[in-house]
Amino acid sequence: MGDVHIAAGAGFSNDRRELGEIAAQSLTLFEGHRYLIFECLAERTLALAQGEEGRRRQAERAVGYLQACINTCILNNIKIISNFGGSAPKQVAEAIAGFLKEHNLRRKVGYVLGDELPVKETEHAGRAISCNAYIGAKGIVEALDAGAEIVVTGRVADPSLAVGPVAFEHELKWIDWNRLAQATLAGHLIECATQVCGGYFADTGAKQVPGLARLGAPVASIARGHDRLTISKPLGGGSLTTATVTEQLLYEIHDPARYLTPDVVMDVSGVSMQQSGKDEVTLTGCVGHAKPDWLKTLTCVDAGWIGEGEISYMGDTGLDRAQMARAVLKQRLENIAPSAEPHFDIVGAMYDEAESNIRRPRDVRLRMAVASRDRDQVQALLDEVEALYLNGPAGGGGIRLNISPRTATVAGAARHNEAVPRGYLLEDTP
Repeated sequence: MGDVHIAAGAGFSNDRRELGEIAAQSLTLFEGHRYLIFECLAERTLALAQGEEGRRRQAERAVGYLQACINTCILNNIKIISNFGGSAPKQVAEAIAGFLKEHNLRRKVGYVLGDELPVKETEHAGRAISCNAYIGAKGIVEALDAGAEIVVTGRVADPSLAVGPVAFEHELKWIDWNRLAQATLAGHLIECATQVCGGYFADTGAKQVPGLARLGAPVASIARGHDRLTISKPLGGGSLTTATVTEQLLYEIHDPARYLTPDVVMDVSGVSMQQSGKDEVTLTGCVGHAKPDWLKTLTCVDAGWIGEGEISYMGDTGLDRAQMARAVLKQRLENIAPSAEPHFDIVGAMYDEAESNIRRPRDVRLRMAVASRDRDQVQALLDEVEALYLNGPAGGGGIRLNISPRTATVAGAARHNEAVPRGYLLEDTP
């Protein structure tokens, strides 16, 4: 029934591992219900999470995050919620349970399903691989209600990671729009972790941020029955001010009066904030409206292959020779693959720090990128970059070639009854 405190230990899939421990240590300074969230999914991340290799990476990443903070969380009864389940929440939950068992650690592990939808044909060229809906917090509440102390989700909407624990601890009804909006605001402000603490905010002049090399983690505190929300940064470097909070408040919001989520439509147009302490900001005035009829969906599409080839040229005429090599490649590619549309860059440092002036570069790198549904065609075009060793301008070196699968994402919509969140508890966790 008390206050809920939620700290963010990651804002994207490859965030600093130490941040989870900083966030957990920050939570030990608060009394009440304490939760640590890891927000690890972006549209690109979910696209890369498909297939056996993608699922293996997801499990390794989840365990890696827990290794840094699990002891602090167990000792201080801090529960963990994360969407690092990606495309396989149950399998990742099982991997976490295996890690806990191996290290003789006792935590009940749960997971949330319901975001995965049947794959449908898309207007985008290429074979559809997967389709996921951005689901809300109901599955998280179910898993917590079943006794889970670690909850693994898939494509739960970012702010819903915070809505779940607030709805559970404060026993919110799913039509309590103002309280759901307040929890959504908490999740929105901390979903990018250190970003609200000065990360991605720092600039010269008025936007100086101290301790950028070891930023602290934000903590959202929500009191039961009040419209007050406090965001603070108890430990670590960085700066949490009304300026950093304002930037994060407006981050990725298309309409401040109608921010659409699976749980509620949030209206922050009347929000006011004040600096209530050092690295602490208090917000009021957030209101909510009935959730939208539709859920956002994301379809991952096999878009073929992308190839990159690079070669360096040095010396007073390095830029000239890079341009000459680019002309050779363009002519060769027109004969080999007329339909290909390669992209070229010539990258070089134009600023000489010692001389403190701009001058003609002496070290440049020519880069060619090309995409195709035909892998053999991509390889043939990259072979032309390597052929510059003996068939191009003088002094080329440091060639790097790479081919990787290309996955595209297509946004869509689904009704709520097409993607129903369900929370579960792994049966074999102690």
